[in-house]
Amino acid sequence: VWGQLSLTARVNIALATLAVVGLIGLSVYFGARPQYVTLVSDVEPANLTKITDALSAEGITYRLEQNNTVVQVPVPQRSRAQLVLAEKDLPVGRRVLPGFELFAQTELMTNQWLQDVKFMRALQGEIQRQLNAFDFIEDSYVLIREAREELFAADQKPSEAAVTLKTTRPLTKREVKAIVSIVDHAGGPNLHPGNITVTTTRGEVLYLPPENTYAALASSKLEYIAELEKQRESKLRDKLKEMGVRGTVSVSAVVDFDQKDVTDDQISEGAELSTYTTETSSSGGDVLPQGTPGATANLPESAMTAGGTSSSEKTSEEIINYEPSRKTTRTRTDPGDVVKYIVTLVVEGEYKDTAAEDGSTTREYAGLSETRKQLFIDLAKAAVGEGRSPTEVQLYDQPFDIEGLTPEDTGVAVSSGISETLGAWAWPALQILLIIGAFMLVRRALARAVYVAKPVEEEEELPVEIPEATREDLRRQEVEREIIRLSQEQPDVVAALIRNWLAEEEE
Repeated sequence: VWGQLSLTARVNIALATLAVVGLIGLSVYFGARPQYVTLVSDVEPANLTKITDALSAEGITYRLEQNNTVVQVPVPQRSRAQLVLAEKDLPVGRRVLPGFELFAQTELMTNQWLQDVKFMRALQGEIQRQLNAFDFIEDSYVLIREAREELFAADQKPSEAAVTLKTTRPLTKREVKAIVSIVDHAGGPNLHPGNITVTTTRGEVLYLPPENTYAALASSKLEYIAELEKQRESKLRDKLKEMGVRGTVSVSAVVDFDQKDVTDDQISEGAELSTYTTETSSSGGDVLPQGTPGATANLPESAMTAGGTSSSEKTSEEIINYEPSRKTTRTRTDPGDVVKYIVTLVVEGEYKDTAAEDGSTTREYAGLSETRKQLFIDLAKAAVGEGRSPTEVQLYDQPFDIEGLTPEDTGVAVSSGISETLGAWAWPALQILLIIGAFMLVRRALARAVYVAKPVEEEEELPVEIPEATREDLRRQEVEREIIRLSQEQPDVVAALIRNWLAEEEE
């Protein structure tokens, strides 16, 4: 077979064989080579010699990268190398600023200023450790400029912080907000989000302080309201899909951001402590004068005779002391309380099929009955909830084009499951298709190279017999040449001769 191939086919087969052998050799070569991983990064020159000596003493292979600032070891020896460095108290992983362990060493010659500087260094190191714990942050650097404490709050200036991150991927708004919150809460009492700047090592700005406090508050309020409305809309929309009803949902939230403190005092008698009772009684009488005026008129009452008047008086007073009972109720309304939800719900009503006389069916939109309307209103109130005031629901029914629906619009759980399954198998399926396509291309190229065209049989050339000329033929050829010569040299003679021949034929 090889001998029947053309030179081009042989060259193509040889090149394809060499390419396959080369790919196999490269795969074996790179597969057999040890894969290195980073053991220590950002190594200081003082620790580089100690680390390399420790690894060499244990027989661990290593290599230095990035201007001798990164130490890499083979993957199978990584755990052993980490144990060796940990036993010798050498850094493992990325270099991180020291935290509160700075205070483990006592110093005799120190002062308050040095203690404050050490505290800020420890605080920055602890914040860096927290940030480096995220899987999307490779390294971080935090610098805090602490403001001096003032006696009066009106004179107090805020602290400032600058955070630089080396990220492995783009960050979401939620992740940036978490980073700002960590720095805010751990950076001291005078540090606020309005004085924090977050950037990346590539120069991308992740977070900048707002221009003023009002803009920051307005932005946070709008985000809070949008999140509330989004949650309620999603919940109500899921309920409608579970019922198999098509509809659109819009939820508006009225939020009160005022903070109120209300105090209510109620005072009652309470318990009885003491009782004080006082009683007073008095009596007296008057006698009318009798007899002759004189000394006898001034006799004592006992000596008086009947005919006078007498009186008596008794007074009682009681004082009771009570311990007053006082009930104080303090009610605080935090900002962000929902006053009222307003829900606008547009759902698809019912359809009615009507049969015509010719047997055709006409479909008409019938809308929603009162029972169905009340059902959807109750569903919306239960899904959205209530604020201080009852939820207001505005319900409308609208026909939808159900003939144009796709399975994605009618199946909730099925569509979500299919999308998740496709997402999980998309990349493996694409790899398989690429491998099959590459195989078909190679197969087609080899088929073209191996194909040998059938040889075309050469037809044998048969000898051609040429007849020999006779004397009459030779005489005729000689006459023809003579006539041609005469017609060229003496055309008048030839023309007269032709006229004579024509005249003879006519006669």
